[in-house]
Amino acid sequence: MVEEQRARDAAEGHEIAINLEGKISRKVVKQTVMTVVYGVTWVGGRLQIAKQLRGSIPDDQLWDCSAYVVGEVFRALRQSFAKARGIQDWLSASARKVSLAQRPMEWVTPLGLPVVQPYHKMYQKSVSTQLQGLNMRVAWNPSYPPDTRKQKNAMPPNFVHSLDSTHMMLTALHAHRAGISFVAVHDSYWTHACFVNTMNRICREQFVTLHNEPILSDLAQFLEHKFGDLT
Repeated sequence: MVEEQRARDAAEGHEIAINLEGKISRKVVKQTVMTVVYGVTWVGGRLQIAKQLRGSIPDDQLWDCSAYVVGEVFRALRQSFAKARGIQDWLSASARKVSLAQRPMEWVTPLGLPVVQPYHKMYQKSVSTQLQGLNMRVAWNPSYPPDTRKQKNAMPPNFVHSLDSTHMMLTALHAHRAGISFVAVHDSYWTHACFVNTMNRICREQFVTLHNEPILSDLAQFLEHKFGDLT
């Protein structure tokens, strides 16, 4: 989609699009596409794309070209995954409003596990000795105000990870009930070869069960009850 837009812009005489002819590949856009769900910003995405473009275009064109490409990547993602991006934007906006109310963002997973984001502003502490004075930056002290930027950017990926962990726990519990061994590292699930088909079925059944729940509605109700009106 980015390349198609670049070709249209180049046909209309857009200088940056012309300079990028033959330079847009899967490798150039992949990292930004993969990390946008983890809250990568426009600036971060531009740096990722600049790293991929470096060496294939002159250095004096790198800023403009990477800025153009990241803008088109974000536009294509919003166009292709409008509802998913809408959910991501809502999660980020909710975390931002909670943080501005001087509270860290929190929620409860479908299995009842409470989650609190530990991102607080850093503060500087001075330590004096007979030899020298030191200034130390201390991060995430819960007595300090929340870091709004980190709270906002981390909410979508952290919330999705909490759902993934819920799915893993459900799969493990039902594997235990079925009498089969279960081991997992993040999203990689293992069992003995003779039980793979059983685990395969359990994994998918529990995923469907989990996402048939009104997850976003439950989150909205929790936030309203916990923090009040966030509008």
